[in-house]
Amino acid sequence: MNIIRRAAVAALAAAAVLTPAAAHADTPYAQASATVGPDGSVTESKNVEEVKRLFRGTYCVILGEDVDYDGDVVIHVTPTGRAVYPRSLSVQRQAAICGGHYRAVAVYSQLANGVGADTGFYLTVS
Repeated sequence: MNIIRRAAVAALAAAAVLTPAAAHADTPYAQASATVGPDGSVTESKNVEEVKRLFRGTYCVILGEDVDYDGDVVIHVTPTGRAVYPRSLSVQRQAAICGGHYRAVAVYSQLANGVGADTGFYLTVS
């Protein structure tokens, strides 16, 4: 059963990579999604309770109760907009920076030198 579940999760992750604007659409196969601006504002979301910009380049996303967070979860984040300098994004589940909240996902955006940088992003949880 785990092999089938992992294969399904991998297929959903591949679909998210092939369609980075998935969070902008209806995202029928994602458990949760959000389009987040550089200031932490949310323009569209599905099963996302709250998004906070904690400080430069650090965001906390609280997922809705309908998200199955116990099994294998794929979290995909894609930067949006234009930037003068390249940015990298990373995510962390149940991050201490978000108060250790069980359904929290921390999103970190930084420049190549490691300095935090605000950026908009699409977040998809499958």
